[in-house]
Amino acid sequence: MGVVTYEGQVACSIPPAKMFKVFILDSETLLPKVLPQAIKSIVHLEGNGGPGTLRQINFSKGSPLTYVKETVDAIDKENFIFEYSVVEGDPALMNNAIEKIAYQIKFEPSPDGGSICRRSSKSYTVDGIEVNEEEIKAGQATAMELFAGIFKTFEAYALANSDA
Repeated sequence: MGVVTYEGQVACSIPPAKMFKVFILDSETLLPKVLPQAIKSIVHLEGNGGPGTLRQINFSKGSPLTYVKETVDAIDKENFIFEYSVVEGDPALMNNAIEKIAYQIKFEPSPDGGSICRRSSKSYTVDGIEVNEEEIKAGQATAMELFAGIFKTFEAYALANSDA
């Protein structure tokens, strides 16, 4: 099994604790509300939302994807770290060469009082299947761009809803 990694970051004006709460801890209820054009629902297939939970994200009609299944691997509320793995999904995301994609999202304070969200991904390839590493990295870069857009939508939501 090989591993292809990618790292990216997004800055925002909101401190890490609040962005972690809104973007990670409240995401299951907020995603369909904040991005109804993209996310239809999030369903727990196993677990209660904590580590070990298997959940399915169902995308809205018109989205290029229909669903992904992911496991919650770790939630560190003190250090603002969330880890999860995509284990199943549409072929556009999970082709036969990818076993899983593990992500880590970490919020750190920025000098201006806001935060920097660092996101890393590791695509684990299936043994014995030829992979194009550059193609996987290009997919990870595109996923990071989408992530940054979603993140900025959550930042706008948090700014507009001070009680969030």
